[in-house]
Amino acid sequence: MLLFNLYDDWLKSIQSFTAFSRLILILRSLNINPERTKIILMPERSVVTQPHHIWPTLTDEQWVKVEVELKNLILADYAKKNNVNVASLTQSEIKDIILGMEVAPVQIQEQEIKRIEEQNKEAAQLQAQTVKSTNVHGT
Repeated sequence: MLLFNLYDDWLKSIQSFTAFSRLILILRSLNINPERTKIILMPERSVVTQPHHIWPTLTDEQWVKVEVELKNLILADYAKKNNVNVASLTQSEIKDIILGMEVAPVQIQEQEIKRIEEQNKEAAQLQAQTVKSTNVHGT
């Protein structure tokens, strides 16, 4: 039986949340562009993968650079697919994109907001009815 830890030995030097975020970045980028991700993960020829490890053995500084490049790869793919500028994305949208959530481009969000506002105006107009009634005395 073989037992592998997806975090390798990352937890010796970083927090579990950081290790999880790093793993998400790697897996998402492998899904988007496997060849480019492999190149990013091996920044130098001297980088090796330890026995019984899955990912290359990098220093903390090297991992920071790799994480930034992987994030840029994911965001560039999103921007290309949705025809948006990466600089126009908010931090929460960037986080959602990296985590794999479906984020609609800003133009689509604005169209949805306008459509909902128009529906609300139409509903308000339908509700605004004046009722006149008369009794037997004509009042």
